[in-house]
Amino acid sequence: MTAVEKPPHVAPVRMLHIPDADLLAEFDAPDLRTLRARLAARNVSPAADTLRWAGWAAGRPAGDKVIAEARRLLNAPVDFLDPAHGRSGLYGFHYLHWAQPLTRAAALTGDDRYPVRFAEITLDWYASREKVRGEWPGLDVVWYTLGVAGRCQVFIEALHVLGGNPALPDEAVAAMARTLLGGARWLAEEHDAFRHGNWQLAGCSVLAQIAAFLPELPESPLWSEIAIARLREHLELDVYADGGHYERAPSYHTMCLGALQLAAVAGECALGWDLADHPRLAAMHDWLLAMTAPPGWVPPFNDSHLVASGEHLLRGHHLLGRPEYKAAALRWVAPERIAEVLSWLPPRPGRGDPLAEFEAAPSMPPNAEPAAHRGLLPHSKFVVQRSGSSEDAAYAAVNCGPLIEHELESHSHRTVLDLVLAANGEPLLWEAGGPDSYDDPGYYDWYRAPLAHSGVLLPGHELADEHDADVLVAAALPTADILVAEHHGYPARHRRTLVLVRGERPYWVLTDAVTEPFRVLLHGIRPWVPVPGGHRSDGGPGLLVLPGQPERARAVDLGTGRTTTPGPGGARTGQLYGLGLDCPAGAASTVLVPLRTPTEPLPDVSEVDGPGGAVLVRRGRFADLVGPNHLVRTTDGNPVAAVSWGACDIQHAGRALLGAGRGLRTADIRWSADGADAEVECTARTALRLAVAPQGNRRAAAVLVNDVRLEPRCADGVVSLVLPAAGRWRVRIERSV
Repeated sequence: MTAVEKPPHVAPVRMLHIPDADLLAEFDAPDLRTLRARLAARNVSPAADTLRWAGWAAGRPAGDKVIAEARRLLNAPVDFLDPAHGRSGLYGFHYLHWAQPLTRAAALTGDDRYPVRFAEITLDWYASREKVRGEWPGLDVVWYTLGVAGRCQVFIEALHVLGGNPALPDEAVAAMARTLLGGARWLAEEHDAFRHGNWQLAGCSVLAQIAAFLPELPESPLWSEIAIARLREHLELDVYADGGHYERAPSYHTMCLGALQLAAVAGECALGWDLADHPRLAAMHDWLLAMTAPPGWVPPFNDSHLVASGEHLLRGHHLLGRPEYKAAALRWVAPERIAEVLSWLPPRPGRGDPLAEFEAAPSMPPNAEPAAHRGLLPHSKFVVQRSGSSEDAAYAAVNCGPLIEHELESHSHRTVLDLVLAANGEPLLWEAGGPDSYDDPGYYDWYRAPLAHSGVLLPGHELADEHDADVLVAAALPTADILVAEHHGYPARHRRTLVLVRGERPYWVLTDAVTEPFRVLLHGIRPWVPVPGGHRSDGGPGLLVLPGQPERARAVDLGTGRTTTPGPGGARTGQLYGLGLDCPAGAASTVLVPLRTPTEPLPDVSEVDGPGGAVLVRRGRFADLVGPNHLVRTTDGNPVAAVSWGACDIQHAGRALLGAGRGLRTADIRWSADGADAEVECTARTALRLAVAPQGNRRAAAVLVNDVRLEPRCADGVVSLVLPAAGRWRVRIERSV
């Protein structure tokens, strides 16, 4: 038992066995018929409205799909005690979400077969709930937070849609009403104090939904009070300041975000809440948008499944009205699906139909590219790199954070500084993510293991639980995005540098430095085939892998393992193909080049001697020299850009391009026929020297710092100036004619 757990909470009689008299008294109803009539009189569900959805979905493919699922359930055998559901699967089976198509098909068709079958399932579950036994120690199958919450959501929907249907017998209505009443009481007692994790957040969201659905009950105000208290505490303590969820797994982030969205809708409609105004709720949407790759998905870090962001941001727009969320929904969600998602939501107080409101709301300007996050999410500790905002732009995400505890088992994987790469609309390096079920026999040996991630292994060593990386540099600059981070989870320190060299044909230089022999792990979604100097993906779009010193990086076939990848229409089961590079102690650089097609010309990569090593990447007239702390880009041998992320001086062909004092953090300099432009970040007052031009002793006509014109101090073609304090500065040098 971890420090955040409570002892198992066994439901007492007032939750488990509620007599008819007590049930009717709670509703202030003289008999069950009156109770049914009151439930049936509710013309709106305060969080998700099945009847509104059915009005939209009838006769459409979405409705036809639900009817087909419901028909399969009409005669499907159901055994709530069968251990064949699996250790975890048995718990999930008792959520009853799988039975919801019956309720929805009834709303679509009016066919009495569906409520009759739903009642049979409900009563069968009610009779078996005290007989079922689970295999998770100390965790009751029925009386635990996710089980209680899941069933209550199913029964809220069923009572809303079917409560007035004569085909639904009285005893089924009573069983559902007892379950809601007992479940709300249990959730309120179980969550009397804050605990980290998705369980409590999800449970308190449903507690709010029950309070909103049954506002006349005497206990309802208490449920609302407890729910809003816990949810606000979660927004403060379980959501990082950058918007990421505490457990650092994107699909658990969206699970919690969805729970908060439903609670915000219910609270606004029925409870007098303003949860949507909490800044951390907006931050959760912003985090999701920041992590989203150009095709619209978030990588499956840790126990995550593949997350498609568009629908979550669409619901975020419904609550918050931000134009960037609308732009994301229009980019990543089909118009028919936008209409369907919004058909589930009740109109906001004083507003019109959600779809009409969405269509009338402002979005981004038609020709404007959406602002895309680059750099560090400093509290959840992910780093994102991008070459642009287009669908085929290069994208990288790196996990730099710690292992996080959980009430049952951690959702963190045993890896750090693992990365995902994408370009040309496809994943290039990928993660195993989480399995479909935690009963999967490969969960510990594959999904959670270091081998299933694009990180680094030290043979003979296990990664320690405490492996939180220190992010030394995370810079988003015009010429390159830079990450430098290190961790001490192994006995030998591991430092990883990832440089995204931006431009028309972007690529990465990955450098790993360890004081012991190590193995670089690279996992793609296609097999690897050898090419001169390295390997590439079999087919395209794909990735080219070129070690800077191929004779010192022995390639190893790591075999395959299961994963889930993005595909047309959603996620699909796939394979990870592992390539290992065994390297001696020291630093090893690998050039990673996105390829649109297998026949695309390959760049020339060579190692350059010098302190710390460097690689030279040539493509026709263009060449990039990428060292351990700087980059110089040339065209026809002439420098056109230089980037520093630790070098105080940069020289090329005997020419000083940059000189700085110790306060320099990063600098990006670009030269053109008109002069030089630089973006500089420093940690203190810093003396700076910049070449006016990469060749010749050209003089400066003007120097501007943050658009403030200064008297130029220029000697031998180099401008000297002082940046007066820590911060980010723009420097413009105009050449003399």
